[in-house]
Amino acid sequence: MRTPGRTVITFCSLVLLALSGVALGQNRERNTISAKAGGVNTVVGRVMVSRQGQQPQLLSSTDDLTATDVVTTGSTSNAEILLNPGSYLRLAENSEFQFEDISLDQLKLRLTNGSAIIEATGVGDMDLGIKISTPNATFTIIRSGIYRINVEQGASELAVYKGRASYGPDKTEILKGGTSIRLSNGVAELAKVPKDKDAFELWSKQRAQLLAKANERLSRRMLNGYLNTRGWDSWFWGPQRFGLWTFNSSFSCYTFLPFYYGWSSPYGHYYGSYYWRGGYAGGNPNPIIVNNQGPPPGSGSGTVPPGGSGGSGGNGGGTISPGPGPSAGPGGRIDPDTGGRVVNKSRDPIN
Repeated sequence: MRTPGRTVITFCSLVLLALSGVALGQNRERNTISAKAGGVNTVVGRVMVSRQGQQPQLLSSTDDLTATDVVTTGSTSNAEILLNPGSYLRLAENSEFQFEDISLDQLKLRLTNGSAIIEATGVGDMDLGIKISTPNATFTIIRSGIYRINVEQGASELAVYKGRASYGPDKTEILKGGTSIRLSNGVAELAKVPKDKDAFELWSKQRAQLLAKANERLSRRMLNGYLNTRGWDSWFWGPQRFGLWTFNSSFSCYTFLPFYYGWSSPYGHYYGSYYWRGGYAGGNPNPIIVNNQGPPPGSGSGTVPPGGSGGSGGNGGGTISPGPGPSAGPGGRIDPDTGGRVVNKSRDPIN
């Protein structure tokens, strides 16, 4: 029989546990903006994480991964992990991965089993340099695009739906969009990417669409207040810095907040909200969040600085310099392969 004292202790423990869970969820709202890799953006089903010195535990969508944390998805389970701002790692069921280096300028992960899709966003012709190692191959993502890695017993495969990647330790072999490479027992087999999509690829596409909607519905008032009270200028500098992770509490996930106008995801979904430094247009010297799909306020010509899906590259150091760039026009975007304007902003590049 339970004593009243034990009941009170048990009840208090449950309350504290509940409050700690609420605090953890709210912590991401308070830390609205981030430039870090390793955040867990969503978890579907049973996904486990093994950390050094700890027993395996369930992975939560509020967790942050560090190097050597091993993530394993179960049957009918998926997970989405943040890479550099604008790029996502998505895990299929029965897959296992870990970060080997979580720094943005040397991002490296290892897939030991199963399948993963990387939706990579970058500036123009910048080398993203995202490295993926498997038990018998090494791949490097070079350009913005959509990539799938499959690992099975004795073989590894990289399919480039859109973008450009290299394989091999010296990165001399280049793989372009629409092609795949399978490496097994030292033998390389090239093939075309199949048009048929499985459930994992469809889920990845749906996530990309959802995250674009989360971008469009960011709270302009909240973000403007947050930026103007936290040393906004520092967000612009750092390796591969062309946008930020921004938490949308309504969608309970991070989405990509790009710098300047004219960005879209590799899946073709347009990012309607962006971070604008008004001082470059001769207006407000503080940054503002723009929640529409038109050119920045006060820019006049409707042009954008180098960056976004159709930018002409940064200044060589991984940051974005203000200045004229290609114009996407209202409601449009720039094709990263041709530099031309694409009118249909919901175009699926992997069809």
